[in-house]
Amino acid sequence: MKKILSVLAVGGILLSTAACKKESKIEMNLPDKYEGKTVELISFADSTVLSSAVITDGKAEFVNQESDSLKFPLFAQIVIDGRIRAYYVMEDGVSQLTDSMSVPTGTPLNDRFSTLLATLDSIENLDDMEQYVEFAEKSYNDNKDNVLGAYFGVEWLKYADPAKVDSFLNVSPKDFRDTKKVRYYEAFARHRAQTAPGMKYTDFEGETVSGNKTTLSSYIVPGHYTLLDFWASWCPYCIKELPDLASLYSDFHDKGFDIVGVAVRDKTADTEAMVKKRDLKWNILYNTQKVPYDIYGFSGIPHHILLDPDGVIISRGENVAKIRERLEEYLGGNKTAE
Repeated sequence: MKKILSVLAVGGILLSTAACKKESKIEMNLPDKYEGKTVELISFADSTVLSSAVITDGKAEFVNQESDSLKFPLFAQIVIDGRIRAYYVMEDGVSQLTDSMSVPTGTPLNDRFSTLLATLDSIENLDDMEQYVEFAEKSYNDNKDNVLGAYFGVEWLKYADPAKVDSFLNVSPKDFRDTKKVRYYEAFARHRAQTAPGMKYTDFEGETVSGNKTTLSSYIVPGHYTLLDFWASWCPYCIKELPDLASLYSDFHDKGFDIVGVAVRDKTADTEAMVKKRDLKWNILYNTQKVPYDIYGFSGIPHHILLDPDGVIISRGENVAKIRERLEEYLGGNKTAE
């Protein structure tokens, strides 16, 4: 009888342990355009695929239990068609993701991240990069003790002054500093330093609309100011500013100003369709894919680089309004143009 009681007691302990395992669940309601596609849950730190599911009737979910190889909380990305659609903290509890949200809600860290990201997005809409970088750094420092810090630390690295990167990383936790993603954006900061204002632009290859190989330098006219506009047909922010670029081109082209549109991560047919739809008058370098990202160290588009008549970089990352101010100073122009 004692043996039976012992076995039952051990069994009860095992059941109790299993019942106490942490479980992370996310329920997703996604738009019709994703129907039948595979959604992946990918580690933010090293891009390891953690789970995958097929979207059926607009729904998909991931359920993961903490284990020796999967420790909570863990910061992850939700990826569909090779693009990040949302970020997600795997932690004990149930979260929900809807089409109108880029961050799930329902658990403590997801709720906190949702609030922080909403603030960051509002700053991004102001087109104030200095304020964006400051908020990213503050959010990193406020969250160094949890997994959210990694996201904001990487956002800081994407846009920060390259001269500050070494000191930032020297005091960062080793498990953040040594991740694949951090090393990747650390390298981007080095590229930004090599293509900073005062440096000569770096040439690279692309294609004409007919698919023939050509170079950026073939579109740069010596003696002219040139704006490099890195963009894509799928980028809503890029498309939104095209009328302002068209106005800039119209006001200053005859005075010695050119624009070269550099299509990144885009299909030539899609770029060409947008060029025709918007009746763009300037030269376009097609099908450069991610090459300019790696050379110039930028992470998001649209991205602008203004060159002087000798091909030296004057500024980078400025909005169209600031570029207009510069051209009015250098070339004179229509002071009433907006």
